[in-house]
Amino acid sequence: MSDPVSTTIFGPNQFVTGVRGWSGSDVILTGTTNSDGLTTALLYLGPLTPTDGNGLYSSPPVFPGQSVTGSTFYGPDTFVFNPALGEGNVRAVGNYQYSESAAHSNGMMYQGPPQGGGTWSQIDVPGNLVGGQAVWNTIPHSTMGDLVVGDYDLKGVPLSANAFLYDIAKDRWTIFDIPGCTLTTAYGIWQHGIGSSSYTIVGGTRNGHGINQGMVIGYDSATGAFSNLKLYSYLDQPALVTHFEGIVATPAGFNLAGGGSGSSALLASISINPDGSYSDATWIPYAYPGAVVTTGNSIYRNALMGVFAISGTPGVQSYVATFPV
Repeated sequence: MSDPVSTTIFGPNQFVTGVRGWSGSDVILTGTTNSDGLTTALLYLGPLTPTDGNGLYSSPPVFPGQSVTGSTFYGPDTFVFNPALGEGNVRAVGNYQYSESAAHSNGMMYQGPPQGGGTWSQIDVPGNLVGGQAVWNTIPHSTMGDLVVGDYDLKGVPLSANAFLYDIAKDRWTIFDIPGCTLTTAYGIWQHGIGSSSYTIVGGTRNGHGINQGMVIGYDSATGAFSNLKLYSYLDQPALVTHFEGIVATPAGFNLAGGGSGSSALLASISINPDGSYSDATWIPYAYPGAVVTTGNSIYRNALMGVFAISGTPGVQSYVATFPV
């Protein structure tokens, strides 16, 4: 396969974390900007490869009585895929910090125009679902349809990180409980058609052999049932750490964004078998030219997105790498 077309986007220290299609050829990108140690959530509306600051909106959350000190958006959904949001609206999820909180990070959800003026909701994993213990971090990573997926951990409990699923319409939380797996993460979600109860969720887990593997699993929001769990090892080598962070549908199945052992991002392609299970993956490692570290944070069609760092250059830069179809 020929090399992808790689371009930088945003400014220095502006991290791209998620993407969803908008009308026409435009997209919504989510992320964060870091200035003088302060992180602030951002939304972008426009072409996939922005060349300037047009369409970029700083989006610090607004909650009465809370002194917000930092925020990050991770994943968006748009009215194109979820008409219930209303034309011209986006839903974006992430996490934030505020001075009055007893937790380190709290979950947040924004719904409204990308330019701002919409509604904010605080969404935190309830303590009664985790044995009454204090939840230290709630980090929603992605949303589609009526669902939000993400991760949490417990205050003062090492290795307590786990994935959650939140059904907005039903106000129902589900904690992941995969036999033989610990430290499970849920970073990306895809709904199998507008209004469908069928979803695919991607992330990672540490299975009983102590290997960190990429995870793909089905979920039915009507029954609450998980199905077709499949674990993946980068380049099909079990010794390599693997984690999926983004998902987008293709005619045959899905393209997945993520990372593996070392300093490169990865693009993995899988298909859906006739019985609903997921196929083995084909793998494409990717490093931004000249970079010492490249991450794979999200995927749109055949375009991989993330950040990279150049040796001797402070900070990081976001990129889009478009692969030949």
